[in-house]
Amino acid sequence: MSAAMPRPARIGFATIGQAPRSDTVPAIVAALGQPVEVIEAGALDGLSDEQIAELGPREGEYTFATRLADGRQVALSKSAAEARLAPVLERMDTQGLDLVVALCAGTRLPALKHTLMIEPQRIVDGITAALAASCRRIGIVVPLEQQVSRFHLEAEVTAQVRVTHASPYEGDRFAEAGRELADCDLVVMHCMGYTPSMRARLAAAANVPTVSAPELLAGVLRQLIERPR
Repeated sequence: MSAAMPRPARIGFATIGQAPRSDTVPAIVAALGQPVEVIEAGALDGLSDEQIAELGPREGEYTFATRLADGRQVALSKSAAEARLAPVLERMDTQGLDLVVALCAGTRLPALKHTLMIEPQRIVDGITAALAASCRRIGIVVPLEQQVSRFHLEAEVTAQVRVTHASPYEGDRFAEAGRELADCDLVVMHCMGYTPSMRARLAAAANVPTVSAPELLAGVLRQLIERPR
C-alpha cells in the first residue's frame, strides 16, 4: 500500500491593496515549483474609491503604492496601510495556514499568535545588506518618485546607496531606471509588485546583476514549504 501523499502547503497572501493580486501571486507560486493552496485577502477589499482616497498620505507622511483588483495604482500612507493590514493578518492567523505572507516590502508588523508570518522587508533588506558588503555602490528601485528621498534600508550598509523609481502598476520606466543605476554594482527592486519581466527589462538597461523582492521571497518560501517525499 502506497504512503499517502503529503498535503500541499496552505499559504495566505495579505496585500495592502486589494485581492486577488493577479500581478504578483501567480508568479511567486509558479516559482515555488510545487502545488500549494493559496488564500488571498487585501487591506482595501470592499472599500469604495472615496474610502480609499481617505487613506492617502498627508503631507510629510511616508507613502506606499499598491494595486487595486482592477489594476489601478493607489497611494496609501504607511500608517493607514499598516492599520488596515493588521486585522487582515489576524483573520488569516485563525485559518489553519502554514504561512502568512505580508505582500509589502515596507511594513513592520507584530508577530502572529498561531502562524509563521513572512515579512518581505526583513528578507529583502537582510539580503541587500549581505550583498552590499562586497559592493561600492548599490541601486534601489522603489515604485514612487516621492519615496526616493525618504527611502532607507533597515539594515546598515557601508556601500553607497543610490535610489530611483519605477512603478510596477502604471507607466513603464524600467529602462530609464536601469540606465540611471548603470554605474552600480548591483540593483535591488524593492517592491512586491515587480514581476520577472520588469526585472529583465531593468537589468538589460542597467547591465548589472539585478534582484527583485518577489523573487527573493519566492526562494525563501520554496524552502519553507518543502515536504518530505
